[in-house]
Amino acid sequence: MIPPNLVARPRLSDALTVAVKLPFTLVSAGPGTGKTLAVATWARNDTGGVPVAWLSLDDTHNEPRVFWSEVLFALTASGGVPAGNPLRDLIPAAGFGPADARQVIELLADLPVPVVLVLDDFQEITGAAVQRSVQRLVKAQPPTLRLVVLSRADPVLPLHRLRVNAELTEIRARDLAFTEREAAELFAASGIGLGTDQVGALHRRTEGWAVGLRLAAMSLDPDDPDDLAAGVDRFSGTERSVAEYLVGEVTARLGRRQRDFLLRTSVVDQLSGDLADHLTGRRDGQQVLERLVRDNALVVGFGGHGDWFSYHPLLRELLRNRLHVEHPGAAADLHRSAADWMTAHGEPVQAIRQSLLAGDPDGAGRTLLTVIPRILSPDGPALLAAIEPLARAADGRPTLSSLLASASVHLHRLDAAALHRDAVEARGFLGQADEPTRAPAEAAILMFDMAAARISGDTPAVLAIGARALELLDHTPRQLLPTGRQYRIITMNDLGAAQLWAGFFDDAEEMLTAAIPQTLEMGLLLPHLDAAGHLALLDAFKGHHRHAHHRAGQALRIIERRGWAAEPQALPTFLALTQLALARHDPDTAGRYLRKGLAGSGRHTDRADRLALGITAVQVAISRGAAGAALAADARAAAGLTRTPRAADLLTRWSNITGAEALLLAGQPAAAIHRIGEPNNGDDFAAGWERIVLGRARLTMGDPAAARTLIEPLLSPGYPYREPAIAAHLQHTLIADRHHQDSIASLSTAIDLAHPEGIKRPFLHIGGRLPELLTTYQQRGAPHQTFTAELRDLLPPHPDPTGPVMIEHLTGRERDVLRYLPTMFKANEIAAELYVSVNTVKAHLRSMYRKLGAGNRREAVERAKTLGLL
Repeated sequence: MIPPNLVARPRLSDALTVAVKLPFTLVSAGPGTGKTLAVATWARNDTGGVPVAWLSLDDTHNEPRVFWSEVLFALTASGGVPAGNPLRDLIPAAGFGPADARQVIELLADLPVPVVLVLDDFQEITGAAVQRSVQRLVKAQPPTLRLVVLSRADPVLPLHRLRVNAELTEIRARDLAFTEREAAELFAASGIGLGTDQVGALHRRTEGWAVGLRLAAMSLDPDDPDDLAAGVDRFSGTERSVAEYLVGEVTARLGRRQRDFLLRTSVVDQLSGDLADHLTGRRDGQQVLERLVRDNALVVGFGGHGDWFSYHPLLRELLRNRLHVEHPGAAADLHRSAADWMTAHGEPVQAIRQSLLAGDPDGAGRTLLTVIPRILSPDGPALLAAIEPLARAADGRPTLSSLLASASVHLHRLDAAALHRDAVEARGFLGQADEPTRAPAEAAILMFDMAAARISGDTPAVLAIGARALELLDHTPRQLLPTGRQYRIITMNDLGAAQLWAGFFDDAEEMLTAAIPQTLEMGLLLPHLDAAGHLALLDAFKGHHRHAHHRAGQALRIIERRGWAAEPQALPTFLALTQLALARHDPDTAGRYLRKGLAGSGRHTDRADRLALGITAVQVAISRGAAGAALAADARAAAGLTRTPRAADLLTRWSNITGAEALLLAGQPAAAIHRIGEPNNGDDFAAGWERIVLGRARLTMGDPAAARTLIEPLLSPGYPYREPAIAAHLQHTLIADRHHQDSIASLSTAIDLAHPEGIKRPFLHIGGRLPELLTTYQQRGAPHQTFTAELRDLLPPHPDPTGPVMIEHLTGRERDVLRYLPTMFKANEIAAELYVSVNTVKAHLRSMYRKLGAGNRREAVERAKTLGLL
């Protein structure tokens, strides 16, 4: 009978509708999975008019005559056997045998219409004679007969042949399991109002097991909302109704040796045959587990080769409870034994969990020392979950092990203060540690010290601690520090980032480049992402934009594939991508990447990267021409630096540079000069930009001589930073133009430097007569015409200082057409010269005439000459 509050599950009905198009459908799953209800619901509602004969089997059907009599009756009752068909007259006699069964099968082949025969509880068929006759039926498979077999275990039928011939559909426990949405509907249909998190908790605990969910619903009181949360928390395999069901339907059907096997192996969440042998002292663990899977005893196999297995959570909870009751003290020994096996087989995270369950925190601590660097790998969350109980113990009973565990947790949370405190306290225990413990513990403490300094933005401290860490690693034998390579790579990554912000670009590049391949080799993906992002940012600062795009693109793919946009190690990539977009003068893309970086940047983030994001926000506002927004962003960046007294000098100088640019945009050149002060005399990155911004301010204030002096060091062919060099040559272009000297040579150098990397930003910030000079450059047939035209399209025209007349801005293409108007070229000849259509030229002419207020070509030329456009 189908219950009135049935949860509709159309996906199962759809699957069965598709399934019965093939000759044989097997629905094989353990008790309580809802096999019968799912098929019965489909049979009642979704067969499309095909008759369904249903036979529920029990042990009485192991006699051939009874079995086939019931089959014939079910087929006839379904309407699948028409009047006058010989099957209606066939009555199996007491001596019914193989020949009679063959006759029934032959007659079934003559059925005129399709019919579905459902054999429910087929695991009850244990009689050899009935099994052989059903095997013959499957092999002969009448074309109009569709068999649907429901069983708790796979039947003794030629399933392999059916699979090979593509004649078999299998529906198993994973298909029958309730989805979380279906579970929510089940509780709602039972009048129980649960929140999404509560439904999720029960769904995880039952793994969608139908009877488990129904027992959970029965254990909750819908009339007591205050007790619902407690009821959800209480529900487990030891809840009385669940325990009674599991005992009655699963464990009671097992022999004593099988039950003992389950009890002893229930101490682990995942189990292999070899681990089972280690825990039980037997040699048949693999075979026992495979048999339990075949019998659908709430045991599932997983992994590529079926080498690992897991018990249903509710069954595992019941077994663990019975183990404690029936064998007090055995669980601790079994957990310790499991920890030894897992350590020997390269499963340290599980070994830590088992040691803690065995009440052996020192054993867990010894294992933790071998895997601390994994915190920065994809295994990090699993490791942190395993050591959480050990970390909590540090508050009440600090030991070297518990403090290292606590520091690991605080590193993951990026809590610099707590991380530093744990490291200081842990260092106090080093004197008591034995030699095998001391070296790895000291390396871990230095890693924690360096991380705390990075998080708080103390770049000088990172540099100093990193040097000490490398010295320790260099002088510690590998046998005392097996994880030395991992610590070295983590140290190199942190040092490289600190060297970048300290302005030691060459050292940073060497350090990070050496770290990159080794981070991948050792599976340290978060340090790999961090190093790749900082290298991309370094390339962007140097003007090597193609390299930067390649590195940042690779890092971005890792971020998107793993969902790591909120990880602090993703910030350098977003910084690099923002810088690249700014250099291309693409403020929208720059803003998008900046927002991604800011969204993942919180109080607990590498503070240097976070400050850099704030400085970059000033640049994004400048690229949009928003002076007010730029000044506001500058104020925020300056406040952040004030709160970071040990910030890298490069960040302070960079902030002053962008703040001065914001002041220039706001028309305050004197304030911009005051903000920067005297430029640094070196040839470092910040010094170049200081000279560029000060030069712009001096030009704005009408002092080209001072500007020339400032930019002179940047005009050398060997100057290492491309974008400041471009800006310097552009300033030199304007200075030469003011003095009526050859300005095109410097402009040509600037374009030659900018074109390969697509750098446009300096051209947008320089002002002056640059649009007209670019036109002259193009008219001389210089290279990079397309790139130059793109720059022209971005620039507004230089206003005529002698006349009050204002015209609507001509686009770059309109100015291209304009320079042909004084010639004898016709529209089609102009089109050929510009590689556009005649209609395009005519459209530009009409627009240009309108903007110039001219009625014809001659008037347009005269008007353009008057305005200084020709």
